[in-house]
Amino acid sequence: MSFRRAILFAVLASCVAPWPASPFRPVCVAAQEEPPAEAPAQEPPAEPAPAPSPKPATPPESLTILQRLALDPDDPVLLNEYGNQLVAGGKLEAAYDQYRMAVRIAPELAVAWNNLGVTCAALGRYGEAEAAYGRAVRVNQYYALARYNLGVAYDRQGKYNAAIEQYQKAIEIDPGLLDVRKNPQIASNRHLAAVLVKSYLDRGGSVLLPVESALPPPPPKKKRGS
Repeated sequence: MSFRRAILFAVLASCVAPWPASPFRPVCVAAQEEPPAEAPAQEPPAEPAPAPSPKPATPPESLTILQRLALDPDDPVLLNEYGNQLVAGGKLEAAYDQYRMAVRIAPELAVAWNNLGVTCAALGRYGEAEAAYGRAVRVNQYYALARYNLGVAYDRQGKYNAAIEQYQKAIEIDPGLLDVRKNPQIASNRHLAAVLVKSYLDRGGSVLLPVESALPPPPPKKKRGS
């Protein structure tokens, strides 16, 4: 082997096996890996838009009856009140529908039965008015106005004795019904005299001629301790 080949073999062997320390030791340099490419910087996520501040709740008492009814369409009290507004506006058929819905939802709501009877009577349906007033009285036997209105329904149908009976009971429950400011119907009640006489007699009164005594009235009794 020539001297040049021997030198070549020695260089190759030094790359695969330990080599004694020597100033002439060849160095095998490993290929350096390129550093990984840096990922592009990500932009920070955008902050969410602030939620709109809630609107202040509207107090129920500031809403109109119709607005409240839109929120709770099955409230019998609201249906009754809306019916009253329709009556005030002369819309009797529409009011009739509201009262019918009210009593269908709440059959024990006597005031709605009375108001239903009022619209029926105003529309000339006295038989239906009689039934509605009668239901109001069955729900609340002390409902004086419903009794009086029942008497009116009887009266319009020629049932005069039944009318007088209901007038009498109504006035005995609430004498304020004799006040035309509270009950304007009383001004046109042609049976009022008969009602008052019957009520008087039923309470133990007697029919006497209205004579007066000429004697001075007895002095008032003194109160004790005076």
